[in-house]
Amino acid sequence: MTTTIDNQAKTPLPSWQMLIYLIMIGFTFISMPKNEMTFLVSRAIQAIELLFFAALIIQFSKQPQKPCAFNVWANIWWLMYTLFTYFFAVGMGLTPMFRWLNIIIFMLLGSCYWRNNFEDSLKLIAKAFSILIYLNAILLILYPRGLWIDTEWVGRGDATRYLFGNYNQMGFVCLLGITIQAIHTLATQTEKRNLICLILVSIWSVLKVGSMTSAVGLIILAMYICLHKYIKKPQIYFVIFSVFYIAFFLVIIWFGNSIEEIQLISKFVEGTLSKDSSFSGRTDIWSNSVELIQQSPWIGYGVQSVEWNDQHLGGSGTHNLWLQLLLQGGCVLTMSFIGIMYFVMTRARKEHVAHATVGVVALCVLLLMSLFETYNMIHTFLLMQLVFYSPLLSKVENESEKQSIES
Repeated sequence: MTTTIDNQAKTPLPSWQMLIYLIMIGFTFISMPKNEMTFLVSRAIQAIELLFFAALIIQFSKQPQKPCAFNVWANIWWLMYTLFTYFFAVGMGLTPMFRWLNIIIFMLLGSCYWRNNFEDSLKLIAKAFSILIYLNAILLILYPRGLWIDTEWVGRGDATRYLFGNYNQMGFVCLLGITIQAIHTLATQTEKRNLICLILVSIWSVLKVGSMTSAVGLIILAMYICLHKYIKKPQIYFVIFSVFYIAFFLVIIWFGNSIEEIQLISKFVEGTLSKDSSFSGRTDIWSNSVELIQQSPWIGYGVQSVEWNDQHLGGSGTHNLWLQLLLQGGCVLTMSFIGIMYFVMTRARKEHVAHATVGVVALCVLLLMSLFETYNMIHTFLLMQLVFYSPLLSKVENESEKQSIES
């Protein structure tokens, strides 16, 4: 796979782009209780999304250009993901199509505006996430027991809901917000105070709700941001991480071996992550998931409902990214996903610049967190898209370093 991103003169951003980010990001990440009012709000926002889609298609048609590799492969993946869902699941309505539409809108934004002015676009996205993260922290202070209880929740986890849903989803939004601001700050050497505040507020927020997995992930990302100048060969750490990561998945999750015999892992899980040797009951869910995957290893079962998961897995979901991918799309979607992520990470690492490398670190942190939790695939692809475009800021970072030396 090759990329065809151009690095031309900046294209002025339309005045409505901040509005589209606030609406798209807010609607994608903010959780709302299921009632008639939120149903109407959701339909209204989906209608607005269709208007955004139409406007972006018109703008895209005015800019004839070679297709972006990430867009092509991501669209193929989402096409298969959507088809598998409609083929296997029932009663899904238009929900899978609107999930794909969210992805398409962000990819159109990338093709129309990020290619030629990623610096300003990224700044707007960072502002949108900063607003959400600070708002979440304020709500945690005002409503420490959560905003609402999901009385229709059929899963076996905590039904308490915060601004972004359950406490684990909060961790992902914080990860994404910190990463976006870090990419922009490391490239432009601006808004350092906001980056520090985002890190502190995010870590406090996930600790407040008791998400230790998210806290560990955010601390790792924060440590890289603070110490990146002293890390000369990050690729060595990526290799070490990959070896231990794959070994943990195969030995513990896939084959179901107990961690009690591995003292180092046992101390980390029980002491740092505050989970028992069964990972808070996840081992049974993983075992049930593996059994189902082995019955349909190539194309899986599509995106099923929480009720289906609870009946077949013993929980609301697989609590592991790779089991989720294998369950929903089999080896076909899983290998495709691995190919896209490898392409994105490899392209970013080739730049050997801090702002691109921090995106790769964030993806590794996401993978670490995803050993025990699952996240919305829309969110995951948004992070990959931002990391994919991050090398466009290399020229900006070099100019910032030059100005710093001259001053």
